Amino acid sequence: MPIPSLLRSLGHWTLVIGHCLALALLPATARADAAEGSDNPGDFTIATTPPLDAAQRARLRELIATDAEAAALARSLRAEVEPLLDRQPRPLRVIHYEGIVHTDRRRIATVAQLREMSDVALVLRHWQATEDTRAADYLRRFTLAWASTYVPTGNDVNENKFYPLLVAYEALRPGFEPADRERVDAWITAMAELHAKEVANSRRFNNRYAKHVRLLALFGRILDREDWSAAAGEGLRRFVVHSLRPDGTSLDLERRDSLTYHTSALRPIIELALIAGDKGPELYAWVSPAGGSIKKSVDYVVPFASGEKTREEWRNTTVELDRRRAAAGLEEYRPGRLYEPRSALPLLEEASVFDPSLLPLVLKLHGSSATRFASWTMLVNAALSPAP
Repeated sequence: MPIPSLLRSLGHWTLVIGHCLALALLPATARADAAEGSDNPGDFTIATTPPLDAAQRARLRELIATDAEAAALARSLRAEVEPLLDRQPRPLRVIHYEGIVHTDRRRIATVAQLREMSDVALVLRHWQATEDTRAADYLRRFTLAWASTYVPTGNDVNENKFYPLLVAYEALRPGFEPADRERVDAWITAMAELHAKEVANSRRFNNRYAKHVRLLALFGRILDREDWSAAAGEGLRRFVVHSLRPDGTSLDLERRDSLTYHTSALRPIIELALIAGDKGPELYAWVSPAGGSIKKSVDYVVPFASGEKTREEWRNTTVELDRRRAAAGLEEYRPGRLYEPRSALPLLEEASVFDPSLLPLVLKLHGSSATRFASWTMLVNAALSPAP
């Protein structure tokens, strides 16, 4: 092999091996958050981090103080977060992620830095539960660094990776110095205007449209922009009308032949409903004139999550990127790969806020002995929807 090719190959595998070693050293709960795709250095997932207002954070702290399962989760989270709090951000000006195969060196290099959003999510969870000052300092430091470096493009896939950072800013914004707050507000405004155009003008109502909508809803909440919030609400309904079918299937299921993309389209919309307050249950259950709804599309997943039904993924995808991923040897995109029931867990956890009948299946999928809180998401759900 020529020397330059050899060096490039060695550089690639150094990144791969380094990632695998780092993953092996993560605590068990962090590895669970990383979940599917975590063994690939060109991919990562971020723990769910819905915004919590002051009253919801107080309920979260009360649950931790009074429930043994909640307290155990909080102790485990603190142990994961403590080693992170002195780290410094490594922001990117440009993100090479969306549309690039996971094995591409540009994407692997981006993920090596962008993966810190997974840490931000864990620190945010800890702050929501404790309002710890070191955690708040960390979140302010990372928010300012990324807002001062990254140039918004309006790319839904790439910029949704900032979700935990944006949620943190919404909560901590009043405590920022005026000049810093102005800088971050301008950064958010630049992003929001790009996503607002997509929500208003796009005619492609797939999982990517759902991501635009979720971001716009959060931007409206952060900067108290009723026009953005209203546009996001309208975007949710447009998504249901054009993407979700009366039998519970979806545009993404048709195009990708994959429940993975079906669920990835539903989650941003459900997360929008989670931050919609009293309107959330109505949005979850709303039925379009054609008969589609979020609830029906979640219900469609249930028999595959329970094991009652099985399906082969990716057999008839119409998307070239899926084929390129399969050709690159990525197992999760292999045509004929059986859908893994546990892949539905993040969707069903979030949907259980609006449909408690899903909770027994959620606990079963966790394989946990917990009777109430098998995960941090389940704990936060209780804070979001307290018993009457």
